[in-house]
Amino acid sequence: MKYKYLLRGHVFCKRCGRPYRGWASGERIAGKRKLVTRYRCAGKSKLEAPFNKCDSKSWRADKLEARVWDKLAEYLSGRDLIIAELKKEKQSADQTGALETELKQVERQLKTVDREQHQLLQWALKGFPESQVEMENRKYNKFRETLTARRAELETQIKASQNAVINVPNLERFVEDIQQRFPVLDFEGKRLALDMLGIKVWLDNDTVDITGTIDPEMGAVATRQSRLAHRLP
Repeated sequence: MKYKYLLRGHVFCKRCGRPYRGWASGERIAGKRKLVTRYRCAGKSKLEAPFNKCDSKSWRADKLEARVWDKLAEYLSGRDLIIAELKKEKQSADQTGALETELKQVERQLKTVDREQHQLLQWALKGFPESQVEMENRKYNKFRETLTARRAELETQIKASQNAVINVPNLERFVEDIQQRFPVLDFEGKRLALDMLGIKVWLDNDTVDITGTIDPEMGAVATRQSRLAHRLP
């Protein structure tokens, strides 16, 4: 790109959901005409929104970038807070035992439905009224669908719970590493950090909301990368 935009691809409009894009124009500042770079909602473009243009304000690039970066640095300086929050998330997600118990109950119920439907077949062969057999069979089929859906849901939750493992020492090293690097990162380093943390900046005129993700596996990845970097010439 002709101009550098640190937050390119990370800024979105809270009003219309569209991304903000870099935009440069000449502006008169303190009596002198200067080139100013801004972030502007794509919803202001006739190509993007020919009928309902977004009324969100644009942001000067230098001011928005400084605000977001300072907030990230402030948050990442609280290592203990980050670790505590991740531990809390792990505890809330770690329900494997209870989920597995419910899954076993669902599987037993499915086996019971199999036996009951087999019994219905025996009824039909013995000449029970066809309408009664069909009505009972529909009930069992509906119950089976409910149980099957719940089983799939439980299996997904169990997998997520089992993956909710935090390697605290690795994560602490990762946070310490990023704290040390943050003040000296160049433009490309900052871009990489924004991508790695999954940063999204949501704008609603003067309101700025910043979201991101610290993956518990980041610590292990960062450690492996650091070891690799030390081996490289």
